[in-house]
Amino acid sequence: MTKKKIFAFLMLMLLNTCVNVQNKIVKIYEAEGFLGNLNQIKIINPKVEAVVSLSYPGTSIKITNLLNSKSIQLNNLQKTSVDGSRIVYVPESAFQKLNIDKKLPLVRIEDISNVKSNPTFIANKAEIFREERKVSNTSKVGNVEIAPLSSTESTKTELESKKIYLQFGSFYYSKFANELRNNLINSLKVKNIAIEGSSKNYYVTIGPISNINGYDSLYYKMKQNNYDGFKILVK
Repeated sequence: MTKKKIFAFLMLMLLNTCVNVQNKIVKIYEAEGFLGNLNQIKIINPKVEAVVSLSYPGTSIKITNLLNSKSIQLNNLQKTSVDGSRIVYVPESAFQKLNIDKKLPLVRIEDISNVKSNPTFIANKAEIFREERKVSNTSKVGNVEIAPLSSTESTKTELESKKIYLQFGSFYYSKFANELRNNLINSLKVKNIAIEGSSKNYYVTIGPISNINGYDSLYYKMKQNNYDGFKILVK
């Protein structure tokens, strides 16, 4: 088998993101983003524990507070078209169990439907390798991603000092980064937009954003102007 064929085979296996658990193939699903309250949306069934998007594959969900590592499991899910600014909606009781700071409700969600037979299996240890994409335009840059915090628990003082940043890129040419920055300034009426990085690796960063309300305001403005590809940084 040639080197090219071996490489192609390995990439195919990695992109499938499957893990063998006790001779059982388990599909990995996890995402990171902001937590929403069920009070924000209309839910008829009072037994619903969490509302997720239609694309969520599982029948149960593990939610982890990325600021303190506390987690809960919820089983009664409702799938519907949800607002893209939140990855899952839960009741107030879940906020309390996770000790969520509502100014920065950053969480990870995991599908644990298929791993009950092996409680030692941790989905977030599965690594996904993806070939880097070269961006040649400044209208859309893929999906929203999260760059999570350290796994160590944050103190109240540390938490209050953390801010949200929205990052586009990377861009091979500085002219594309400058074009996007100018377009964002004109569309969003926001001045705190910087170009970072170096030659052949430029980023456009919006921030700091003080809290989730500021993020929501910018999110909807960007959605209206078709800017839906950015990475969320919390630092």
